[in-house]
Amino acid sequence: MQHFRLRKLDATRSTNLELKNCLKNNNLDSGDVIWSLNQTDGRGQHKSIWYAEPNKHLAYSAFLCFKNLKFEWIYSINSATSLAIINTLSHFGVPNLTVKWPNDILSGNKKICGLLIENQLNNKEIKSIIGIGINLYQESFNVDKLPNATSILIETNKMVKLDDFLKQVSINLEKFLSLCSDSYVSELNSLFHQKLYFWNKKIRFKINNKVAIAKVNKVLLNGLIELKLENGKIKHYYPKQISMIY
Repeated sequence: MQHFRLRKLDATRSTNLELKNCLKNNNLDSGDVIWSLNQTDGRGQHKSIWYAEPNKHLAYSAFLCFKNLKFEWIYSINSATSLAIINTLSHFGVPNLTVKWPNDILSGNKKICGLLIENQLNNKEIKSIIGIGINLYQESFNVDKLPNATSILIETNKMVKLDDFLKQVSINLEKFLSLCSDSYVSELNSLFHQKLYFWNKKIRFKINNKVAIAKVNKVLLNGLIELKLENGKIKHYYPKQISMIY
């Protein structure tokens, strides 16, 4: 199991960017973590902006190398990270936790955490920067910018102790990311489906600029989403090809 080494920054544009700069300078080892309560230029998937108030959200980025994971199973890193965050939030009493594949953790129908996982591939290993943004203490959100957002404080009416939270995040990431190997990807995928948002239920999707009703059958090991459309056809999509309307 990989053990993490945490380093705090009082402020940063982006914890992911900090790690990428360290990687460029060959000043990074697997298990290194940078975290901050004041990330000023956070980004989500597809260059979306991560809005958060200073000292009320946690930006946490970990660098890991995976040597026993086939490139085609790379999405298991998303699955493992999602399960680690859900177990952490559950530990602190956050209810109704699910994964909106591949990058959002929801409490009910509201986003409480976002992931941005950036990978580099070579012939020997996968190098991953695993970025996590968690709303800790924010009491309200701009409905124009974040219409479906929530925080640990809103959901539990409690102020989590930061040291305890960082400890639990790290423990769970170490545990679940250790399953990112060829031997365990099927087990990991099975665990992940138990927390998949609207799994086996009909929901609206935007596909090719049209709204369609479909059921989420499963997420394949290669990251493709299998949908069963209203006409009974089975289709596979990459996450960026569709958007869930919720």
